[in-house]
Amino acid sequence: MEIFSPADVLFLKLFLGASVAYGAQRFISHTSQKPIVEPLIPTWKASNSTRQILGTPSRSIKTELKRTRKTCMYFYGSQTGTAEKLASILAKEALSRFGIEGIVADLNDFDYDDLLSLSKQNVLIFLLATYGEGEPTDNSISFDRYCTNLRTKTDSQAGNLYFASFGLGNSSYQFYNEMIKRIDSTLSGVGAHRIGPLGLGDDGNGSLEDDFLTWKDGVLPKLAKHLGLAEQKCVPIVNLVISEMGSPSDAPLFLGEPNAAHRKGKLRGPWTNSNPFPARIVKSRELFRNSRRKCLHVEFDVNNSTMTYETGDHVGILPENSNSEVERFLRIFGLSEKKDCVFKIESEDPTVRIPLPAYTTYDAAARYYLNICAPISRYLLSKLVDYCPDESTKAEMLRLARDNIAFEREIKTQCLNLAQFLERFGPFISWVSVPIPLVFEMIGKLQPRYYSISSSSLQSKKCISITAVVKSQQNDDWAHEFKGVATNYLLAQHSKILGSEAVEPTYLLSGPRYQNAAMKSLIHIRRSKFHLPKKNSVPIIMIGPGTGVAPFRAFVQERAWQNRIHPAGRTILFYGCRQRHEDFLYEEEWEQLGTSFEPGIFSMHVAFSRQDPNQKVYVQHLLEQQAEELRELILRRNACVYVCGDAHQMAKDVFKTMAQIIKEDKAFKGDAQTYLKDLKKKKRWLEDVW
Repeated sequence: MEIFSPADVLFLKLFLGASVAYGAQRFISHTSQKPIVEPLIPTWKASNSTRQILGTPSRSIKTELKRTRKTCMYFYGSQTGTAEKLASILAKEALSRFGIEGIVADLNDFDYDDLLSLSKQNVLIFLLATYGEGEPTDNSISFDRYCTNLRTKTDSQAGNLYFASFGLGNSSYQFYNEMIKRIDSTLSGVGAHRIGPLGLGDDGNGSLEDDFLTWKDGVLPKLAKHLGLAEQKCVPIVNLVISEMGSPSDAPLFLGEPNAAHRKGKLRGPWTNSNPFPARIVKSRELFRNSRRKCLHVEFDVNNSTMTYETGDHVGILPENSNSEVERFLRIFGLSEKKDCVFKIESEDPTVRIPLPAYTTYDAAARYYLNICAPISRYLLSKLVDYCPDESTKAEMLRLARDNIAFEREIKTQCLNLAQFLERFGPFISWVSVPIPLVFEMIGKLQPRYYSISSSSLQSKKCISITAVVKSQQNDDWAHEFKGVATNYLLAQHSKILGSEAVEPTYLLSGPRYQNAAMKSLIHIRRSKFHLPKKNSVPIIMIGPGTGVAPFRAFVQERAWQNRIHPAGRTILFYGCRQRHEDFLYEEEWEQLGTSFEPGIFSMHVAFSRQDPNQKVYVQHLLEQQAEELRELILRRNACVYVCGDAHQMAKDVFKTMAQIIKEDKAFKGDAQTYLKDLKKKKRWLEDVW
């Protein structure tokens, strides 16, 4: 006897199929859908008249310029926030000096379909940083792809497009300012007209700000001339407006949360810079021994998230500012007594980005949202001159703002932030005359700090580790001690986890609304191209002194993990530190990892720079000692070379040493440096340097 008729069977199949399809759709939407994140500045708070004038924001460049009645768009490509800050400075000065209306825009917020059809009276200004070895920043990737496609189209014409361009780069890298050079060449190649010279800012020699100011002063008059505008009396412009109020009952109050999802406790990926994941610290230990310096190994649990990473990627950590710096900042600007006062912040120009939530407190703004510990700039000094409390202070401020050499010697080398600088004029001098909206605008938003991941994604999928030296620097001539924001934040968490006595500087580790009792850090993954070869059999040469060894710990872990199935090729690590019994990172792990390989596959060479007081040994000296095998691996066995660490000196010395090693090969013909540069283009020489 049949239990189900043919019709019943058909019905069940249809029902089950629909259920599976629905379930799959729900799963996909849950895992891949963008998070629904309420904007920090609620659009519903805009006035009706503003909404009628501006309408709905568009991804079309042409439509957005028309909608906002602006002339220029200042596009920034930024990894750390510097390009965005410079774009804001440029836009504000263009408006105050020449009346040029513009929008400061994230490249990722727009499509480029109408880029070549803009009016001559619309000008695009690009301020683009180069990341890594000539790569675009995260928010510039889509624009870089657009320009790559544009180069392949021989019929593309952009005779009406006018633009200006400034790059943020580091001359320590081979592909110095590659991103802006590539974009500038592409646009010029399709007939677009550049206004003013191509500006190249060099962070490698510390001249980035001066390079920008020089370029700015040259390009703005040319931009104004193109638009038919004359210079006017410079009028100070402050876009932000602050209204102090009691606790609002109908508006969302932010006390340190990065977005509305965090405030509501409804967390969902994908995990990004603006939507970081609160990862619990499951392990934290000090790596240095017998040393005043401190280096932390920290492990983050991402088990309850959809976060994934690839060995060689970076993790971004969003810190908070220390109690002492928050107190100093509030005191200097007369905000200490009302630190818990709730205020509403708006922009008179709806196209201007606001660096903090619409409703928050002064304490939360200084602690969680504003980059109050950022080094002060000469440009910022120039904007504070009009608010000096007396003539002698004003004269000193003007001197430092105008004299680059004096500013470099007296301020920049001491890593002074804004409040520390103003405190130099006397602890009791009042700076309450400085408009707080101007201060908030100028110092910008607190940014995440990035670290190389020191764990293998194959061996440790749901636990991400970093290796970081705690930054603490003092000079006999300084009145203060420089403290790195993120690493000292991690050190404070480390002390709390171990139950040891808190060290200065201290932090409010409980977090906003006491949400951080479990010692969590807000993190996200930044993709890298510093990855192992796809085949485990390819020989690799790793060079990483100090914490530059962090990604190579992950590399060796991964090679050992894969070696169980796919035999590993030759794996050589060159590492350097000061002394064996002081700062030899992960000493106990390397020998154990070596046992995972067949004899002769893995070897490690360590340089101790201060072990012998009569002789300093660095990694490049060890390269010379292994020259014969290095030549064999690079020239005849297609080995990949990886360099991680200091860009200013170490990476350059390693490159020169390796070029000399290649040059001394009897069978090699040609220029050794050109050969190594070609390896970089072929992705056989990769660097993760800073």
